[in-house]
Amino acid sequence: MLTELQVAKLTHYFNLLDFDNNGFIEKDDFIAIGENLCVIWGFKEGSDNYDKYISMFDHSWTEFRNAVDYHDPNHATIAEWLKFMDEHVVNGTDEFFKSYIRNVAEEIFDCFDVDKDGTISLDEYIDFFMAYGIPVRYSAKSYTMLDLNSDDLLSREEMLSAVEEFFRSNDKNSPGNWLYGFWEAGKSL
Repeated sequence: MLTELQVAKLTHYFNLLDFDNNGFIEKDDFIAIGENLCVIWGFKEGSDNYDKYISMFDHSWTEFRNAVDYHDPNHATIAEWLKFMDEHVVNGTDEFFKSYIRNVAEEIFDCFDVDKDGTISLDEYIDFFMAYGIPVRYSAKSYTMLDLNSDDLLSREEMLSAVEEFFRSNDKNSPGNWLYGFWEAGKSL
């Protein structure tokens, strides 16, 4: 069963994925995040880069849709999302969990390591925040929390650790809790 802390973090993440704030995660939300990123990077609709990133987010939707057990194949509710997270990601098999978090971490890296140097810089991480509509004011603190070796870069290993902690940790002080910004709704820093 999900803890109160896990429910808070996962609800925050659901709300980020529900880009149009209609109470459902659906394909249009994933595409909107991709379109937002294309606007940030100046990719015009119909360009190769635009099509590449829209395709990446469309693929992410397909992977999500195929994994989540939901009533309507066109969208997932918060209850269905939390049930999936509880049964498969947080409290599921280690094999599924490791595969899931590796996929999430790799998707973040594949998309936001723009210069393909094997790390995510603060500027690239800010683009991540902007694409998902996360308040940018939390990006520096989040980045610092996730940069475990304090080298001002996020490695693949640090991202994998952050994703793992975000989904499974029940420690309020885990750095990975900050992966998607400030998740404690209604509380101030």
